[in-house]
Amino acid sequence: MTEIHEDIAQETLFLQTVANALGRDKVLAEAPARREAGPPAFWREQQFEKEQPLELFKTNLEALTGKVAVVHDRNEATNQIRLWLKLLNAKTAIVWDHPQLLDYIEFSRLEVKTTYWNTEKARRELIASAEQADVGITWAHYAIGYTGTLALFNGAHSGRSVSLLPPSHIAVMKKSDIVPTMSVVMRNLIERRGQGDLPSTVDFITGPSRTSDIEMDLSIGVHGPFRVWAVVIDEQ
Repeated sequence: MTEIHEDIAQETLFLQTVANALGRDKVLAEAPARREAGPPAFWREQQFEKEQPLELFKTNLEALTGKVAVVHDRNEATNQIRLWLKLLNAKTAIVWDHPQLLDYIEFSRLEVKTTYWNTEKARRELIASAEQADVGITWAHYAIGYTGTLALFNGAHSGRSVSLLPPSHIAVMKKSDIVPTMSVVMRNLIERRGQGDLPSTVDFITGPSRTSDIEMDLSIGVHGPFRVWAVVIDEQ
């Protein structure tokens, strides 16, 4: 019984601490009324300067040990990925068979064995290639400045395994697709649902995989890549 009383006392103290932080004298007995759904108005009405989403994304992804390189054209984008592949001593890559990715990156110049994720090969074979690849290269449909997050829309030519199984993930995106908050991405998905054009899955990736499940010891790359790097194409 003593242990039960101690647990209740600790719970009461915790709840009172939360109430105090919210400016309340005591813990509420009932849930407060909420007049709006979704994010509060002040959050939705925020204004951002033109360069702010990119600056936020770069700062926040790099704080999570990621890398962000800003380039200005197709040639620079290819050269940047080629440089990173050499840095990683990569021999193999698996990449999305995505029209914008193929338009911006000249994969024949990368000097690595490249496998394209598409319907020409069996899914099991593609997954095996992703497991063995040194690097996975994808197109990011959106990037979220506030959290340094990549939003990937998956489908038949853009499999999840490409961003999940190789030890390094390189995402390519246009600067114009970097948005301040997740709400912009969600609005796009709502529009897609109305048009019957939802992706099979949506991956929100915030930095390299990390976990502290085992004895609160931070481990990187347990549930996904060790590295998440991004190439941002700023066509001025």
